[in-house]
Amino acid sequence: MKLSTRFGLVGLGGLALLSALQWARQHHLQQGEVSTYLIGVGPNFAAAIAITFVALAAWLDMKPLADPAAVGRRFRASAAVSALGLIGWECVQMTSHALVFDWQDMLATLAGIAVSFALFGAMRRPA
Repeated sequence: MKLSTRFGLVGLGGLALLSALQWARQHHLQQGEVSTYLIGVGPNFAAAIAITFVALAAWLDMKPLADPAAVGRRFRASAAVSALGLIGWECVQMTSHALVFDWQDMLATLAGIAVSFALFGAMRRPA
């Protein structure tokens, strides 16, 4: 399987998790404090993974012969864009009366980026 396909599938997994969390939120499936918390911050966690890997897969699909060092640099750039974009959006929410700022969403974003690094490392190891 092409590397871009593998990374794309991880991105799709992140999008599927994001969709499932949004569905759970809309259907009020929070059952207690833990599930309420996870459904609340989970979208930031899932989006951090999805954005990182979808961006990486799209780039790698255009550059299928990229050397491993270039793939690593592009992964780090994709992770940075994902983190800065999601944290930036959270900061924008501080200036709005209609949106809700939550510092725990920032922590969930950073956790998603950390998981992205772990997944990237695991996927690049030889079988």
